Amino acid sequence: MMPTLRWIIVAVIIWLAFVVVRIPATWGAWLITNSGDVGLSGVSGTLWQGRAGMASIRIDGQDYSLGELTWQLLPTSLLRLKPCARISTDLERQQIAGIACVSAGGQLSLRQLSAHAPANLVRDLAPNIRLEGQLSAHIQHLQLADQRLKALEGNLSWTGARLHDGHEWFDLGSFATELSPTPEGHILAQVFSLDGPIDLAGSVTMPLNGGIFINVHFALTEAFAEEIYAEQWLPIISEPLDNGRYKLEMQL
Repeated sequence: MMPTLRWIIVAVIIWLAFVVVRIPATWGAWLITNSGDVGLSGVSGTLWQGRAGMASIRIDGQDYSLGELTWQLLPTSLLRLKPCARISTDLERQQIAGIACVSAGGQLSLRQLSAHAPANLVRDLAPNIRLEGQLSAHIQHLQLADQRLKALEGNLSWTGARLHDGHEWFDLGSFATELSPTPEGHILAQVFSLDGPIDLAGSVTMPLNGGIFINVHFALTEAFAEEIYAEQWLPIISEPLDNGRYKLEMQL
């Protein structure tokens, strides 16, 4: 190869590399938001490594704020025509980190995702009810298409759980769940207690458009039952079972 031609090729490669590296972050934002499930504003940086001042995700027509978003594109994912980026978000003591992918058909998938938030960010469960403790989620795989849940594998825990009923605080212990999708595309949580005064097991179903359906059975320690005056109200909301446990079916 002639020396002059060799240097021209080298120069072209360097120029192409410079151009690719300098592709603006708005191109990356387009790739991320192409599915219609994610919204970004205040975008800066480059395609490979960028930032959005505010990010949100839309599920069943409802937008959920994620806060500040940063991403780093995984170059090899472009070869599969399914761009993936290592992402992290931060909002009001709520942190999320993992890998997000968007397919050519607009399907959004998340993997190796971890999320942490204080339980007091959960509101509107019931009038005057307040929660405390730490919520932690670890999602191996989650898939959204057409703003519907298609796949879910992971777990969620609530440690140091406390509840305020409008008058006083009660220590509930710690709980964990295994997450999966229902045939209808809802979130199904198989819940069980880890420690504390409530021995609980059952399922909680959470439609993406809101609401919670509870179907569990449980037993209370004698001291905790006395503390919450369980004998006065427990028979009203739950069904006594033969083994000293109670069955609770409720919609919030």
